Amino acid sequence: MTLDELKTQLLQELNLDDTEENQSTLNTLVEDSLSFVKDSVDSKADTNEMLQDGMFVRAVKTLATQMFYDRTLANGTSIGLRMMLSHLKGKVGSNGWLR
Repeated sequence: MTLDELKTQLLQELNLDDTEENQSTLNTLVEDSLSFVKDSVDSKADTNEMLQDGMFVRAVKTLATQMFYDRTLANGTSIGLRMMLSHLKGKVGSNGWLR
């Protein structure tokens, strides 16, 4: 999956109109979420490789969705996201990201 495909899917999953404003907001949220999830798992891994992992994509979408509805994450991240991050961390070996 590409980053653009992820953004398009999330726009559809959130049932948002395809407007410039929504695209701009989601672009920022997805890029921030991608950075957060990647850095939580393996900051040195190749982003394009990680985007091929379904759980990684779901974690990015989950965090972007949370931030869409609660920009400040006033209550922190969800337990589901934390479970996904733990699962993804298990895919990191001594040589880094293992796909």
